[in-house]
Amino acid sequence: MNSPAPEATAARAIWLVAEREVVTRAKTRSFLISTGLLMVVIIVGAIVLAALTGGSSVTRVGVVGADATLSQTIETVGAATGTSVTVVTIASADDARAQIANGDLAAALVPGTSADSYVAIAKNGLDPTLEGVLRSSVEQVAVSRALVAQGVDPATLPHAQITVESTTPVKPDETQRIVIAVVGTVVLVTAIIMGGSMVSVGVVEEKTSRVVELLLSTIKPLHLLWGKIIGIGAIALAQVLLLGATAIIAGKVTGLLTIPGAAVGMFAAVIAWFLLGFLFFATLYAATGALVSRQEELGASSAPLSILAAAVMYAGIFGVQALDSRFVEVLTWIPPFSASLMPIRIATGDTYAMQVIGTFALMVAACAGATWLAARIYQRSILRTGTRMRWSEALRLVR
Repeated sequence: MNSPAPEATAARAIWLVAEREVVTRAKTRSFLISTGLLMVVIIVGAIVLAALTGGSSVTRVGVVGADATLSQTIETVGAATGTSVTVVTIASADDARAQIANGDLAAALVPGTSADSYVAIAKNGLDPTLEGVLRSSVEQVAVSRALVAQGVDPATLPHAQITVESTTPVKPDETQRIVIAVVGTVVLVTAIIMGGSMVSVGVVEEKTSRVVELLLSTIKPLHLLWGKIIGIGAIALAQVLLLGATAIIAGKVTGLLTIPGAAVGMFAAVIAWFLLGFLFFATLYAATGALVSRQEELGASSAPLSILAAAVMYAGIFGVQALDSRFVEVLTWIPPFSASLMPIRIATGDTYAMQVIGTFALMVAACAGATWLAARIYQRSILRTGTRMRWSEALRLVR
């Protein structure tokens, strides 16, 4: 009877370890609670942000009497000033006051004592922008009616025109894409830290309980390492997808996002860089777990990686304010900082095809180097017990 090919045996061993990690880690209370809390934070954050910015809300204004000309003028002037206004016809002033008190209307115009005069009713005073829209609309209607009364057709009068020329044209939907990229970067680094910590903690747990000795009697160290990284990586990716979908849905519901196509495209770019970023950090976190024999020593061992991960996150958050600076441009080419900066550059359009390809290739090379280094440290340290091995000692082992 033929024995299975070595490749099949290796793949099965990695798959079994990965499956074990998924089943074990995904059911832990800490993982479920942290994921639930992050979803709540995203939803609440979207609601608060929509409330502070106004989202894409429409201002409802009532006009007492069926004055179609005034209603159309208010909506036209509102659109010209960037204020979305919907005008509704109200039967009486009392009805207008009742709807304002209930919050159904932001304001209402009631005919005054003289022709073309109105009283603006509002609950706590008129918003300055809305007041400007209403005043301009009433004045335009009054002027048009005065011209008609004098036998002049307003449509025949010459209209001044102005053409706007921008030295730096605004890119369509740039703000929303930047928000998606920055939020994605924060979620990415959070998942990297949480996932990397799960990898290192898992390695130390197996090492402390001596379970690793039993596992290594049946599978090779690299199979155990890759199974653990793939399994926990799948959990982290599922978490990122869930949180990303939550963010997109919350953004759509609250009106913060109006471009699902751009949102999905940016989300895909964030995921691509997430996979590389997670691979880079997860392999190194596994190496840190192999360097220690007790959970208490893990913090000191993983401190350099935690600092680097935080630096990657801050590079994305603060780098968006200075993407054209020489420092940020150079930092974009340096792995793993490209994992946070490139999605933002893609969002703003402040990049070109060769930069995307080049930085992606460099990040892949960095992942390959980190994987090689972590594998060698893991193989030489996983069965070692006693005092914590420093990174300088570990690096000497791989020479």
